Amino acid sequence: MLFAFWALVGWCGTPWPRRWHWPPPPPPPPDPWLTKAINVVGGIAGGWAFTQAWAVTGQMSGIDVAASAVGALVGATVLGDLAGLANVAKR
Repeated sequence: MLFAFWALVGWCGTPWPRRWHWPPPPPPPPDPWLTKAINVVGGIAGGWAFTQAWAVTGQMSGIDVAASAVGALVGATVLGDLAGLANVAKR
């Protein structure tokens, strides 16, 4: 269940929100599903790495799960940015 939570954290926030503000946000990437899949993998990897770095003995409490979400978010952001840089370099 924890892996599903990390995948959800990685999935969230991938596309730009559709709100009216100035200046308008940049357009979404051409293939958002690939971007979301990369962010899900990064979220799982980041959450797992966080729990390995700060190991919890026994069962994880709610605060431990919430703290691992920070690792999942960082992992998703880093892997998504690396994939974006690779995509820009490919063009």
